[in-house]
Amino acid sequence: MSHTYWSDSEEISIHTSCWTMTKRTFFLLVILGFCAMWQKADAQITLGKPKLSVPSRSLVDSYENFYCELDKILTNQTILYQWFKEGNLNKPLGEYSSHSKEPATFPVHVKLAYDGRLICKASVQNDSEIIPTFSDLMDFQVLVPVEGAHIISSPTLGDLWEGDNLSLQCNITKGTYVLYNWLLNGVQLLNDSSNNQLTIPRLSSQNRGIYACLAKNNLNETHDYTSESERRNVHVKEYLSTPEISFEVVKHPKGNFSAYVKCQVAKGSPSINYTLFINNHVAHIVSSEHQHALFPVHIVLDQDMGTVYCQADNGRTPVQSRELKLAVESVGGPVRIRLEKAVRQDFEVYGVWIYCSVEKGMFPRYYWFHNKKSLESPGPFYRTFHPNDAGLMVTLHPDSAGFYHCEAFNSFDNTTGVSSPTILITYEAFNKIPTAVAATVFTVFSLLICAVLACCIYGVVLRKRRVRKYMFRLKDFTDMHGIVDDEGVDDKIEEIEEIEEIEEDEYEEIEHDDVDTEAYTEDMEVVQASMMEDSDKSEEEEENNLDNYSF
Repeated sequence: MSHTYWSDSEEISIHTSCWTMTKRTFFLLVILGFCAMWQKADAQITLGKPKLSVPSRSLVDSYENFYCELDKILTNQTILYQWFKEGNLNKPLGEYSSHSKEPATFPVHVKLAYDGRLICKASVQNDSEIIPTFSDLMDFQVLVPVEGAHIISSPTLGDLWEGDNLSLQCNITKGTYVLYNWLLNGVQLLNDSSNNQLTIPRLSSQNRGIYACLAKNNLNETHDYTSESERRNVHVKEYLSTPEISFEVVKHPKGNFSAYVKCQVAKGSPSINYTLFINNHVAHIVSSEHQHALFPVHIVLDQDMGTVYCQADNGRTPVQSRELKLAVESVGGPVRIRLEKAVRQDFEVYGVWIYCSVEKGMFPRYYWFHNKKSLESPGPFYRTFHPNDAGLMVTLHPDSAGFYHCEAFNSFDNTTGVSSPTILITYEAFNKIPTAVAATVFTVFSLLICAVLACCIYGVVLRKRRVRKYMFRLKDFTDMHGIVDDEGVDDKIEEIEEIEEIEEDEYEEIEHDDVDTEAYTEDMEVVQASMMEDSDKSEEEEENNLDNYSF
Protein backbone atom coordinates (compact mmCIF):
# COMPACT_ATOMS: atom_id res chain seq x y z
CA MET A 1 0.00 0.00 0.00
CA SER A 2 1.41 3.33 -1.11
CA HIS A 3 0.61 6.77 0.22
CA THR A 4 0.71 10.12 -1.56
CA TYR A 5 1.96 13.09 0.31
CA TRP A 6 1.23 16.67 -0.70
CA SER A 7 3.23 19.62 0.09
CA ASP A 8 1.64 22.62 1.75
CA SER A 9 1.66 24.73 -1.38
CA GLU A 10 0.06 22.04 -3.45
CA GLU A 11 -2.66 21.48 -0.83
CA ILE A 12 -3.53 25.19 -0.78
CA SER A 13 -3.80 25.22 -4.57
CA ILE A 14 -6.22 22.29 -4.54
CA HIS A 15 -8.52 24.00 -1.97
CA THR A 16 -8.55 27.20 -3.99
CA SER A 17 -9.60 25.37 -7.13
CA CYS A 18 -12.49 23.64 -5.30
CA TRP A 19 -13.79 26.88 -3.87
CA THR A 20 -13.76 28.54 -7.27
CA MET A 21 -15.76 25.69 -8.79
CA THR A 22 -18.30 25.86 -5.93
CA LYS A 23 -18.93 29.59 -6.44
CA ARG A 24 -19.48 29.12 -10.17
CA THR A 25 -21.94 26.35 -9.53
CA PHE A 26 -23.88 28.48 -7.00
CA PHE A 27 -24.12 31.44 -9.38
CA LEU A 28 -25.26 29.15 -12.18
CA LEU A 29 -28.04 27.74 -10.02
CA VAL A 30 -29.17 31.24 -9.02
CA ILE A 31 -29.34 32.29 -12.68
CA LEU A 32 -31.32 29.16 -13.58
CA GLY A 33 -33.77 29.88 -10.71
CA PHE A 34 -34.35 33.42 -11.87
CA CYS A 35 -34.98 32.16 -15.36
CA ALA A 36 -37.55 29.68 -14.09
CA MET A 37 -39.25 32.36 -12.00
CA TRP A 38 -39.30 34.70 -14.99
CA GLN A 39 -40.97 32.05 -17.09
CA LYS A 40 -43.60 31.45 -14.38
CA ALA A 41 -44.20 35.19 -13.95
CA ASP A 42 -44.52 35.45 -17.70
CA ALA A 43 -47.12 32.64 -17.56
CA GLN A 44 -49.18 34.45 -14.82
CA ILE A 45 -49.71 37.57 -16.81
CA THR A 46 -50.62 35.65 -19.96
CA LEU A 47 -54.27 35.10 -18.79
CA GLY A 48 -56.54 37.84 -17.52
CA LYS A 49 -59.44 37.54 -15.09
CA PRO A 50 -62.48 35.73 -16.49
CA LYS A 51 -66.00 37.11 -16.15
CA LEU A 52 -68.96 34.79 -15.42
CA SER A 53 -72.46 35.77 -16.56
CA VAL A 54 -75.44 33.85 -15.11
CA PRO A 55 -79.10 34.82 -14.41
CA SER A 56 -79.92 35.72 -10.84
CA ARG A 57 -82.65 33.07 -10.59
CA SER A 58 -84.12 30.29 -12.67
CA LEU A 59 -86.88 27.75 -12.35
CA VAL A 60 -85.80 24.20 -11.63
CA ASP A 61 -85.67 21.91 -14.69
CA SER A 62 -85.48 24.89 -17.00
CA TYR A 63 -82.63 25.50 -19.51
CA GLU A 64 -80.25 28.43 -19.26
CA ASN A 65 -76.99 29.54 -20.90
CA PHE A 66 -74.05 30.57 -18.73
CA TYR A 67 -71.23 32.62 -20.25
CA CYS A 68 -67.57 33.05 -19.29
CA GLU A 69 -64.84 35.03 -21.08
CA LEU A 70 -61.42 36.52 -20.37
CA ASP A 71 -60.77 40.22 -20.28
CA LYS A 72 -57.59 39.70 -22.34
CA ILE A 73 -55.81 36.72 -23.85
CA LEU A 74 -52.05 37.08 -24.48
CA THR A 75 -51.52 33.63 -25.96
CA ASN A 76 -52.72 31.78 -29.00
CA GLN A 77 -53.10 28.52 -27.17
CA THR A 78 -56.48 26.86 -26.49
CA ILE A 79 -58.26 28.22 -23.38
CA LEU A 80 -60.19 25.82 -21.18
CA TYR A 81 -63.19 27.29 -19.31
CA GLN A 82 -64.80 25.47 -16.40
CA TRP A 83 -67.53 26.46 -13.94
CA PHE A 84 -67.91 25.21 -10.40
CA LYS A 85 -70.09 25.63 -7.32
CA GLU A 86 -68.43 27.32 -4.37
CA GLY A 87 -66.84 24.89 -1.99
CA ASN A 88 -66.31 22.13 -4.60
CA LEU A 89 -63.58 23.31 -7.01
CA ASN A 90 -62.42 19.77 -7.71
CA LYS A 91 -65.59 18.80 -9.61
CA PRO A 92 -66.42 21.04 -12.59
CA LEU A 93 -70.10 21.27 -13.51
CA GLY A 94 -69.30 22.19 -17.11
CA GLU A 95 -66.35 22.71 -19.52
CA TYR A 96 -65.75 24.61 -22.74
CA SER A 97 -62.59 24.77 -24.93
CA SER A 98 -62.06 28.03 -26.80
CA HIS A 99 -59.69 27.84 -29.81
CA SER A 100 -60.14 31.29 -31.31
CA LYS A 101 -60.49 33.42 -28.19
CA GLU A 102 -64.31 33.31 -28.33
CA PRO A 103 -66.22 33.39 -24.98
CA ALA A 104 -67.36 30.14 -23.45
CA THR A 105 -71.04 29.19 -23.56
CA PHE A 106 -72.38 26.57 -21.13
CA PRO A 107 -75.86 25.18 -21.86
CA VAL A 108 -77.24 24.22 -18.45
CA HIS A 109 -80.18 22.09 -17.42
CA VAL A 110 -81.03 23.83 -14.11
CA LYS A 111 -80.99 21.53 -11.12
CA LEU A 112 -81.61 22.23 -7.44
CA ALA A 113 -77.97 21.29 -6.74
CA TYR A 114 -76.85 24.38 -8.69
CA ASP A 115 -78.44 26.71 -6.15
CA GLY A 116 -75.76 28.81 -4.48
CA ARG A 117 -72.64 30.75 -5.53
CA LEU A 118 -70.94 29.87 -8.85
CA ILE A 119 -67.41 30.59 -10.16
CA CYS A 120 -65.63 30.26 -13.53
CA LYS A 121 -62.02 29.05 -14.08
CA ALA A 122 -59.87 29.84 -17.13
CA SER A 123 -56.64 27.93 -17.93
CA VAL A 124 -54.41 27.11 -20.90
CA GLN A 125 -55.29 23.63 -22.08
CA ASN A 126 -52.49 21.04 -21.83
CA ASP A 127 -50.10 23.54 -20.23
CA SER A 128 -49.92 23.30 -16.51
CA GLU A 129 -47.07 25.77 -16.31
CA ILE A 130 -49.43 28.73 -16.93
CA ILE A 131 -51.34 29.53 -13.77
CA PRO A 132 -55.16 29.48 -14.21
CA THR A 133 -57.36 32.41 -13.16
CA PHE A 134 -60.81 32.59 -11.52
CA SER A 135 -63.82 34.90 -11.89
CA ASP A 136 -65.82 36.54 -9.12
CA LEU A 137 -68.46 34.50 -7.30
CA MET A 138 -72.00 34.90 -8.68
CA ASP A 139 -75.24 34.19 -6.78
CA PHE A 140 -77.67 31.86 -8.51
CA GLN A 141 -81.11 30.94 -7.13
CA VAL A 142 -82.99 27.85 -8.21
CA LEU A 143 -86.73 28.30 -7.68
CA VAL A 144 -88.88 25.29 -6.91
CA PRO A 145 -92.68 25.84 -7.13
CA VAL A 146 -94.53 25.72 -3.81
CA GLU A 147 -96.53 22.58 -3.12
CA GLY A 148 -98.32 21.00 -0.20
CA ALA A 149 -98.63 23.93 2.20
CA HIS A 150 -100.32 22.99 5.50
CA ILE A 151 -100.62 24.40 9.03
CA ILE A 152 -99.40 22.72 12.18
CA SER A 153 -100.65 24.21 15.47
CA SER A 154 -99.11 23.99 18.90
CA PRO A 155 -101.00 23.20 21.07
CA THR A 156 -103.73 21.47 19.14
CA LEU A 157 -106.80 23.47 18.28
CA GLY A 158 -109.10 21.40 20.47
CA ASP A 159 -108.87 23.15 23.85
CA LEU A 160 -107.75 26.77 23.67
CA TRP A 161 -108.60 29.22 26.45
CA GLU A 162 -108.11 32.96 26.60
CA GLY A 163 -104.64 33.75 27.92
CA ASP A 164 -103.08 30.63 26.38
CA ASN A 165 -100.20 30.81 23.89
CA LEU A 166 -100.70 29.59 20.32
CA SER A 167 -98.10 28.88 17.62
CA LEU A 168 -99.09 28.20 13.98
CA GLN A 169 -96.47 26.90 11.53
CA CYS A 170 -96.92 26.86 7.76
CA ASN A 171 -95.04 23.86 6.33
CA ILE A 172 -94.58 22.97 2.64
CA THR A 173 -93.55 19.78 0.85
CA LYS A 174 -91.74 21.64 -1.97
CA GLY A 175 -90.57 25.15 -2.60
CA THR A 176 -87.55 27.41 -2.32
CA TYR A 177 -87.21 31.11 -1.53
CA VAL A 178 -90.75 31.12 -0.17
CA LEU A 179 -92.55 34.13 1.30
CA TYR A 180 -95.42 33.61 3.77
CA ASN A 181 -98.54 35.68 4.39
CA TRP A 182 -100.98 34.94 7.22
CA LEU A 183 -104.68 35.70 6.94
CA LEU A 184 -107.40 35.82 9.64
CA ASN A 185 -110.93 35.63 8.29
CA GLY A 186 -109.58 36.71 4.89
CA VAL A 187 -107.74 39.77 6.22
CA GLN A 188 -103.94 39.80 5.97
CA LEU A 189 -102.05 40.05 9.26
CA LEU A 190 -98.91 42.10 9.79
CA ASN A 191 -96.03 39.66 10.19
CA ASP A 192 -92.55 38.85 8.90
CA SER A 193 -93.09 37.39 5.42
CA SER A 194 -89.85 35.39 5.59
CA ASN A 195 -91.05 33.54 8.70
CA ASN A 196 -93.35 30.56 8.30
CA GLN A 197 -94.40 30.69 11.96
CA LEU A 198 -97.12 32.84 13.55
CA THR A 199 -97.04 33.19 17.36
CA ILE A 200 -99.90 34.62 19.44
CA PRO A 201 -98.66 35.12 23.04
CA ARG A 202 -102.00 35.64 24.83
CA LEU A 203 -105.20 34.52 23.15
CA SER A 204 -108.37 36.58 23.43
CA SER A 205 -111.72 36.70 21.71
CA GLN A 206 -110.17 38.95 19.03
CA ASN A 207 -107.95 36.06 17.92
CA ARG A 208 -110.95 33.87 17.19
CA GLY A 209 -111.55 32.93 13.54
CA ILE A 210 -110.26 31.04 10.50
CA TYR A 211 -106.49 31.18 9.86
CA ALA A 212 -104.82 30.49 6.52
CA CYS A 213 -101.26 30.84 5.25
CA LEU A 214 -100.24 31.84 1.73
CA ALA A 215 -96.86 30.53 0.52
CA LYS A 216 -95.34 31.93 -2.69
CA ASN A 217 -92.09 32.55 -4.58
CA ASN A 218 -91.42 34.80 -7.56
CA LEU A 219 -89.69 34.26 -10.90
CA ASN A 220 -88.45 37.42 -12.63
CA GLU A 221 -90.97 39.38 -10.46
CA THR A 222 -93.77 38.44 -12.88
CA HIS A 223 -95.22 35.05 -11.93
CA ASP A 224 -96.41 33.78 -8.56
CA TYR A 225 -96.29 30.18 -7.54
CA THR A 226 -98.75 29.99 -4.67
CA SER A 227 -100.42 27.37 -2.59
CA GLU A 228 -103.05 28.14 0.04
CA SER A 229 -103.05 25.85 3.04
CA GLU A 230 -105.97 24.06 4.49
CA ARG A 231 -107.67 26.48 6.86
CA ARG A 232 -107.63 26.27 10.64
CA ASN A 233 -110.60 27.40 12.70
CA VAL A 234 -109.30 28.77 16.00
CA HIS A 235 -111.96 28.88 18.70
CA VAL A 236 -110.89 30.63 21.89
CA LYS A 237 -112.96 29.69 24.90
CA GLU A 238 -113.66 32.51 27.36
CA TYR A 239 -113.64 32.17 31.10
CA LEU A 240 -116.95 32.77 32.83
CA SER A 241 -117.65 36.06 34.56
CA THR A 242 -119.34 36.17 37.95
CA PRO A 243 -123.02 35.35 37.36
CA GLU A 244 -125.78 37.77 38.31
CA ILE A 245 -128.90 36.42 39.98
CA SER A 246 -132.38 37.96 39.91
CA PHE A 247 -135.96 36.81 39.80
CA GLU A 248 -139.40 37.87 38.56
CA VAL A 249 -142.78 36.90 40.01
CA VAL A 250 -145.56 35.45 37.89
CA LYS A 251 -149.16 34.87 38.94
CA HIS A 252 -150.75 31.71 37.63
CA PRO A 253 -154.43 31.41 36.60
CA LYS A 254 -155.14 29.38 39.72
CA GLY A 255 -154.01 32.27 41.92
CA ASN A 256 -150.68 30.81 43.05
CA PHE A 257 -147.35 32.52 42.43
CA SER A 258 -143.94 31.45 41.12
CA ALA A 259 -140.57 33.18 41.05
CA TYR A 260 -138.48 32.64 37.89
CA VAL A 261 -134.87 32.89 39.08
CA LYS A 262 -132.50 34.07 36.34
CA CYS A 263 -128.79 33.21 36.43
CA GLN A 264 -126.83 35.19 33.82
CA VAL A 265 -123.13 35.69 32.95
CA ALA A 266 -121.77 38.65 30.99
CA LYS A 267 -119.09 36.58 29.23
CA GLY A 268 -118.13 32.96 28.88
CA SER A 269 -118.09 30.31 26.17
CA PRO A 270 -120.87 27.73 26.00
CA SER A 271 -121.89 25.16 26.79
CA ILE A 272 -122.51 26.18 30.37
CA ASN A 273 -123.86 24.13 33.24
CA TYR A 274 -126.04 26.17 35.63
CA THR A 275 -126.88 24.98 39.14
CA LEU A 276 -129.46 26.62 41.45
CA PHE A 277 -129.07 26.33 45.21
CA ILE A 278 -131.98 27.00 47.58
CA ASN A 279 -130.99 27.24 51.24
CA ASN A 280 -127.58 25.75 50.29
CA HIS A 281 -129.17 22.69 48.67
CA VAL A 282 -129.07 21.84 44.97
CA ALA A 283 -132.51 22.50 43.52
CA HIS A 284 -132.04 22.50 39.73
CA ILE A 285 -129.26 21.79 37.16
CA VAL A 286 -129.53 23.05 33.59
CA SER A 287 -127.07 22.81 30.65
CA SER A 288 -127.43 25.68 28.19
CA GLU A 289 -125.77 27.04 25.06
CA HIS A 290 -126.75 30.56 26.14
CA GLN A 291 -125.33 32.90 28.75
CA HIS A 292 -128.38 32.64 31.00
CA ALA A 293 -130.77 30.11 32.48
CA LEU A 294 -134.22 30.31 34.19
CA PHE A 295 -135.33 28.29 37.19
CA PRO A 296 -139.02 28.25 38.36
CA VAL A 297 -139.51 28.28 42.14
CA HIS A 298 -142.87 28.18 43.97
CA ILE A 299 -143.32 31.10 46.45
CA VAL A 300 -145.88 32.60 48.81
CA LEU A 301 -146.28 36.39 48.97
CA ASP A 302 -145.13 38.20 52.11
CA GLN A 303 -143.36 35.09 53.35
CA ASP A 304 -139.60 34.43 53.69
CA MET A 305 -138.69 31.52 51.44
CA GLY A 306 -134.98 31.47 52.35
CA THR A 307 -131.98 32.34 50.17
CA VAL A 308 -130.97 31.32 46.65
CA TYR A 309 -127.74 31.52 44.61
CA CYS A 310 -126.52 29.96 41.37
CA GLN A 311 -123.30 28.49 40.01
CA ALA A 312 -121.99 28.41 36.40
CA ASP A 313 -119.37 26.06 34.95
CA ASN A 314 -118.04 25.70 31.37
CA GLY A 315 -115.15 23.32 31.95
CA ARG A 316 -112.72 25.37 33.99
CA THR A 317 -113.17 26.86 37.48
CA PRO A 318 -116.87 27.18 38.46
CA VAL A 319 -118.08 30.67 39.43
CA GLN A 320 -120.79 31.49 41.97
CA SER A 321 -123.25 34.37 42.26
CA ARG A 322 -124.19 36.34 45.35
CA GLU A 323 -126.91 35.11 47.68
CA LEU A 324 -130.39 36.54 47.15
CA LYS A 325 -133.18 36.56 49.68
CA LEU A 326 -136.25 34.87 48.24
CA ALA A 327 -139.05 36.94 49.81
CA VAL A 328 -141.69 38.86 47.86
CA GLU A 329 -143.35 41.78 49.66
CA SER A 330 -146.61 42.96 48.10
CA VAL A 331 -147.47 46.63 47.60
CA GLY A 332 -148.95 48.47 50.60
CA GLY A 333 -148.69 51.49 52.86
CA PRO A 334 -148.97 55.19 51.99
CA VAL A 335 -147.96 56.54 48.58
CA ARG A 336 -145.93 59.79 48.48
CA ILE A 337 -145.48 62.33 45.70
CA ARG A 338 -142.40 64.48 45.25
CA LEU A 339 -142.30 67.39 42.80
CA GLU A 340 -139.42 69.18 41.06
CA LYS A 341 -139.65 72.31 38.88
CA ALA A 342 -138.09 72.94 35.48
CA VAL A 343 -137.03 76.63 35.39
CA ARG A 344 -135.74 78.76 32.50
CA GLN A 345 -133.05 81.45 32.80
CA ASP A 346 -135.68 84.12 33.39
CA PHE A 347 -136.99 82.08 36.39
CA GLU A 348 -140.13 81.04 34.51
CA VAL A 349 -141.38 77.56 35.47
CA TYR A 350 -142.23 75.71 32.25
CA GLY A 351 -142.62 72.17 33.53
CA VAL A 352 -142.57 69.83 36.53
CA TRP A 353 -141.27 66.35 37.31
CA ILE A 354 -143.48 64.28 39.63
CA TYR A 355 -142.09 61.23 41.45
CA CYS A 356 -144.31 58.56 43.04
CA SER A 357 -143.13 56.08 45.70
CA VAL A 358 -144.95 53.52 47.80
CA GLU A 359 -143.84 52.57 51.28
CA LYS A 360 -143.91 48.78 50.78
CA GLY A 361 -143.63 46.52 47.77
CA MET A 362 -140.78 44.67 46.01
CA PHE A 363 -142.16 44.89 42.48
CA PRO A 364 -144.38 48.01 42.32
CA ARG A 365 -145.78 49.48 39.13
CA TYR A 366 -147.29 52.96 38.97
CA TYR A 367 -150.20 54.41 37.04
CA TRP A 368 -150.87 58.16 36.65
CA PHE A 369 -154.15 60.04 36.51
CA HIS A 370 -155.08 63.57 35.38
CA ASN A 371 -158.41 64.77 36.68
CA LYS A 372 -159.16 61.09 37.52
CA LYS A 373 -158.45 60.08 33.93
CA SER A 374 -155.73 57.47 33.33
CA LEU A 375 -152.72 58.71 31.37
CA GLU A 376 -151.29 56.50 28.64
CA SER A 377 -147.69 57.57 28.00
CA PRO A 378 -146.62 59.38 25.97
CA GLY A 379 -149.20 62.14 25.69
CA PRO A 380 -149.39 65.65 24.22
CA PHE A 381 -148.07 67.35 27.35
CA TYR A 382 -146.68 64.51 29.49
CA ARG A 383 -144.62 61.34 29.44
CA THR A 384 -143.68 58.73 32.05
CA PHE A 385 -140.15 57.62 32.87
CA HIS A 386 -138.35 55.04 35.01
CA PRO A 387 -138.75 51.30 34.24
CA ASN A 388 -141.83 51.01 36.44
CA ASP A 389 -143.29 54.41 35.40
CA ALA A 390 -142.50 55.94 38.80
CA GLY A 391 -141.92 59.38 37.24
CA LEU A 392 -144.15 61.73 35.25
CA MET A 393 -142.96 64.83 33.35
CA VAL A 394 -145.63 67.49 32.70
CA THR A 395 -145.24 70.57 30.47
CA LEU A 396 -147.18 73.59 31.78
CA HIS A 397 -149.83 75.04 29.46
CA PRO A 398 -153.64 75.36 29.62
CA ASP A 399 -154.32 71.72 28.67
CA SER A 400 -152.08 70.39 31.42
CA ALA A 401 -153.77 72.27 34.26
CA GLY A 402 -155.63 70.09 36.72
CA PHE A 403 -155.33 67.57 39.54
CA TYR A 404 -152.78 64.73 39.40
CA HIS A 405 -152.30 61.57 41.45
CA CYS A 406 -150.72 58.11 41.09
CA GLU A 407 -151.65 54.58 42.08
CA ALA A 408 -149.26 51.72 42.93
CA PHE A 409 -149.92 48.04 42.09
CA ASN A 410 -147.94 44.82 42.15
CA SER A 411 -146.30 44.39 38.72
CA PHE A 412 -147.43 40.75 38.66
CA ASP A 413 -150.94 41.42 39.99
CA ASN A 414 -152.93 44.60 39.26
CA THR A 415 -156.08 43.60 41.11
CA THR A 416 -155.44 45.75 44.20
CA GLY A 417 -153.47 48.95 44.63
CA VAL A 418 -152.99 52.06 46.79
CA SER A 419 -153.46 55.69 45.74
CA SER A 420 -151.49 58.86 46.47
CA PRO A 421 -152.83 62.30 47.50
CA THR A 422 -153.97 64.67 44.72
CA ILE A 423 -151.94 67.74 43.78
CA LEU A 424 -152.96 70.76 41.68
CA ILE A 425 -150.67 71.77 38.83
CA THR A 426 -151.27 75.01 36.87
CA TYR A 427 -149.03 77.53 35.13
CA GLU A 428 -150.32 80.42 37.26
CA ALA A 429 -149.72 78.57 40.54
CA PHE A 430 -146.02 78.05 39.77
CA ASN A 431 -145.26 81.46 38.22
CA LYS A 432 -146.95 83.92 40.66
CA ILE A 433 -144.84 85.79 43.20
CA PRO A 434 -145.24 84.27 46.67
CA THR A 435 -146.68 86.51 49.44
CA ALA A 436 -143.69 85.95 51.65
CA VAL A 437 -141.32 87.09 48.87
CA ALA A 438 -143.39 90.20 48.16
CA ALA A 439 -143.53 91.10 51.91
CA THR A 440 -139.79 90.65 52.22
CA VAL A 441 -139.05 92.87 49.21
CA PHE A 442 -141.42 95.60 50.47
CA THR A 443 -139.89 95.54 53.95
CA VAL A 444 -136.35 95.81 52.63
CA PHE A 445 -137.32 98.70 50.34
CA SER A 446 -139.04 100.57 53.20
CA LEU A 447 -136.01 100.18 55.47
CA LEU A 448 -133.79 101.53 52.71
CA ILE A 449 -135.96 104.64 52.31
CA CYS A 450 -135.96 105.28 56.07
CA ALA A 451 -132.18 104.99 56.20
CA VAL A 452 -131.73 107.54 53.38
CA LEU A 453 -134.22 109.96 55.03
CA ALA A 454 -132.46 109.69 58.40
CA CYS A 455 -129.14 110.51 56.75
CA CYS A 456 -130.59 113.63 55.10
CA ILE A 457 -132.14 114.92 58.37
CA TYR A 458 -128.94 114.32 60.26
CA GLY A 459 -126.97 116.30 57.69
CA VAL A 460 -129.27 119.33 57.88
CA VAL A 461 -129.24 119.43 61.70
CA LEU A 462 -125.44 119.14 61.78
CA ARG A 463 -125.03 122.07 59.40
CA LYS A 464 -127.27 124.33 61.50
CA ARG A 465 -125.29 123.50 64.65
CA ARG A 466 -122.06 124.49 62.98
CA VAL A 467 -123.46 127.85 61.78
CA ARG A 468 -124.83 128.63 65.24
CA LYS A 469 -121.47 127.89 66.86
CA TYR A 470 -119.68 130.35 64.59
CA MET A 471 -122.29 133.03 65.19
CA PHE A 472 -121.64 132.78 68.92
CA ARG A 473 -117.91 133.04 68.37
CA LEU A 474 -118.39 136.09 66.18
CA LYS A 475 -120.43 137.84 68.88
CA ASP A 476 -117.76 137.14 71.51
CA PHE A 477 -115.12 138.51 69.25
CA THR A 478 -117.05 141.75 68.64
CA ASP A 479 -117.50 142.36 72.37
CA MET A 480 -113.85 141.87 73.08
CA HIS A 481 -112.82 144.12 70.21
CA GLY A 482 -114.53 147.12 71.82
CA ILE A 483 -112.42 146.78 75.00
CA VAL A 484 -108.87 145.94 73.99
CA ASP A 485 -106.53 147.78 71.65
CA ASP A 486 -105.19 146.67 68.33
CA GLU A 487 -102.30 144.72 69.79
CA GLY A 488 -104.62 143.06 72.24
CA VAL A 489 -107.04 142.39 69.41
CA ASP A 490 -104.38 140.63 67.38
CA ASP A 491 -103.37 138.47 70.33
CA LYS A 492 -106.99 137.66 70.95
CA ILE A 493 -107.54 136.74 67.34
CA GLU A 494 -104.58 134.42 67.41
CA GLU A 495 -105.83 132.86 70.64
CA ILE A 496 -109.28 132.39 69.13
CA GLU A 497 -107.79 130.82 66.05
CA GLU A 498 -105.78 128.39 68.18
CA ILE A 499 -108.90 127.48 70.12
CA GLU A 500 -110.80 126.97 66.88
CA GLU A 501 -108.08 124.71 65.51
CA ILE A 502 -108.12 122.61 68.70
CA GLU A 503 -111.91 122.34 68.59
CA GLU A 504 -111.84 121.49 64.93
CA ASP A 505 -109.31 118.71 65.56
CA GLU A 506 -111.41 117.32 68.40
CA TYR A 507 -114.54 117.53 66.29
CA GLU A 508 -112.90 115.77 63.34
CA GLU A 509 -111.76 112.91 65.58
CA ILE A 510 -115.28 112.40 66.94
CA GLU A 511 -117.55 113.11 63.98
CA HIS A 512 -115.25 113.34 60.93
CA ASP A 513 -117.50 110.97 58.95
CA ASP A 514 -120.61 113.21 59.32
CA VAL A 515 -119.11 116.66 58.53
CA ASP A 516 -119.99 118.28 55.26
CA THR A 517 -116.61 119.59 54.06
CA GLU A 518 -117.95 121.94 51.40
CA ALA A 519 -120.48 123.53 53.83
CA TYR A 520 -117.75 123.96 56.46
CA THR A 521 -115.49 125.77 53.95
CA GLU A 522 -118.29 128.12 52.91
CA ASP A 523 -119.09 128.98 56.59
CA MET A 524 -115.44 129.81 57.26
CA GLU A 525 -115.32 132.17 54.31
CA VAL A 526 -118.50 133.96 55.53
CA VAL A 527 -117.13 134.32 59.09
CA GLN A 528 -113.75 135.61 57.91
CA ALA A 529 -115.44 138.20 55.70
CA SER A 530 -117.65 139.32 58.56
CA MET A 531 -114.65 139.56 60.88
CA MET A 532 -112.74 141.67 58.36
CA GLU A 533 -115.67 144.08 58.01
CA ASP A 534 -115.99 144.41 61.81
CA SER A 535 -112.24 145.00 62.10
CA ASP A 536 -112.37 147.84 59.55
CA LYS A 537 -115.31 149.45 61.29
CA SER A 538 -113.53 149.27 64.67
CA GLU A 539 -110.43 150.95 63.26
CA GLU A 540 -112.51 153.79 61.81
CA GLU A 541 -114.31 154.28 65.11
CA GLU A 542 -111.00 154.40 67.01
CA GLU A 543 -109.62 156.98 64.60
CA ASN A 544 -112.72 159.10 65.06
CA ASN A 545 -112.42 158.86 68.81
CA LEU A 546 -108.80 159.97 68.69
CA ASP A 547 -109.75 162.92 66.54
CA ASN A 548 -112.32 163.97 69.08
CA TYR A 549 -109.69 164.09 71.74
CA SER A 550 -107.47 167.14 71.40
CA PHE A 551 -104.62 167.94 73.67
